[in-house]
Amino acid sequence: MNLWNLEQLNLFDNLTSEEVNQILNIVTIQQFRRSSFIFQPDDPDERFYLLHHGRIKTYVISEQGQEKIMHIFYPGDAFGRLMQSSNPMKQPWAQALDDVVVSSMDDIAFKRFMLDFPDLCLNIFRYMAAHHAKDMRRMETLMHTNASRRLVLTILDLGEHLGHGEADSFVLDPSFTHEDLANMIGVVRSTVTELIGQLRRRGVLGGRGHH
Repeated sequence: MNLWNLEQLNLFDNLTSEEVNQILNIVTIQQFRRSSFIFQPDDPDERFYLLHHGRIKTYVISEQGQEKIMHIFYPGDAFGRLMQSSNPMKQPWAQALDDVVVSSMDDIAFKRFMLDFPDLCLNIFRYMAAHHAKDMRRMETLMHTNASRRLVLTILDLGEHLGHGEADSFVLDPSFTHEDLANMIGVVRSTVTELIGQLRRRGVLGGRGHH
C-alpha cells in the first residue's frame, strides 16, 4: 500500500488490511487542481495533511505585498495548520503547484487516529520532527550566506527532489520561474536572472532562457 508512505518509512508495513481500512475511514482524501488553494489564512478549518501526489507550496505575503515562499512539499511530506499557531497573521497560504492528491484529518479525526493508532501517530511525529530539524538547518545555512550561494543551495535542494540525470549533473523541471526562485531566496527577480547568468558563465549551470 503506497498511501501514507513518508520517504522510506512505510507506515502501513505492519498493519493488517482491516487496520488499513479503518484508517481510510478516518482520513479524507481530496484532489486539487493546479493553482488551487489547499488552505488560506482566513480558513476556519484546521487540518493535518499528507501529500500523496504532486507538489504544494506554502507562502506568506510581506508588508510590501511580495510573495515569500516558505516551503515546497513533495509526495510523502506531512504538513498542516492543525499543528500551528491559531494567530491568522502567522498563517500561510498553501497552493498546488501541480494537480495534487492529499489525505487530511480535522481535529476530531486526528484525536480518533491518535487513540486508535498511537504507534503510527508517534512515527508521524518523529518524521515531522526530523523534517523540521532539516528545514531549520537549511534556513540557518541560507541566512548566513550570500545570494549566489543561496541560489545554488536552493537549486540543489530542488534537484534532489525533482531533478533527473546521472553522475554530477541533473536536469531540473523548468516549471520554476526566476520569480519563484527569487521568492525562495529573498531577492528580486532581476537579481536571480543576473546570478543565473553568472553561474552559467562559470559553468555551474547549463541551459538557456528558462531551462
